[in-house]
Amino acid sequence: MKLMRMMSGLVLMALVSGCGPRLKKADDATGAAALPDAPVAKINVQYEQAKLDAEHKYTSDGQFKVGGLFYKDGEPKEATVKVSLKTIEGGTVIRMYDLDLVELAGTVAKVEMWDDGFLTVAIPEGDAPKPGFQTSLENIKAAGLEIPGQAPSTCYFGKEVLDGQIRFALCELQTDSPRLAFVDAVPEAPAQGAAPAEAGAAPEGAAAPQAN
Repeated sequence: MKLMRMMSGLVLMALVSGCGPRLKKADDATGAAALPDAPVAKINVQYEQAKLDAEHKYTSDGQFKVGGLFYKDGEPKEATVKVSLKTIEGGTVIRMYDLDLVELAGTVAKVEMWDDGFLTVAIPEGDAPKPGFQTSLENIKAAGLEIPGQAPSTCYFGKEVLDGQIRFALCELQTDSPRLAFVDAVPEAPAQGAAPAEAGAAPEGAAAPQAN
């Protein structure tokens, strides 16, 4: 089965200095064709509790189920995300989240983005489905995402930060290889009055990527 892989690390995931291009309605991969509607995602996850640490991060390879995101013919479709761990130089743990798009063929997801717009994504039938998308705003803010061992990506992040500090991301939508992924959320900035956050830290209380 074809897996869409996105690698993310709890410590080393960082935003590239500067921001990627905004996603505009004119960039919709579906052109003028309207995508099927779907309920706004209210994502829930079901973890393998025995494999989690105190922060609900996986300590060994496993998988989790995602509900409330994808719909097919108006009915919810559960997704399986495989988690694999790799330790890189310095002892940093990298978690890879594999989302199987073939399993989700024929589904639609409608996600509230971190800047309050909505992005509708449709996964067509077939052995190598290429997601189509449409936006609800004139443009949606993007952020560059740099992950060890991967080329920099331009991603659009879901507003909701899920249990385990992960969020849904849609990357490279303006290319021939769009990707749907889960990534570790960027750590929040220090509380007001604390030392300034490093470049790429998220706004306080939101863990949202920075964008211009």
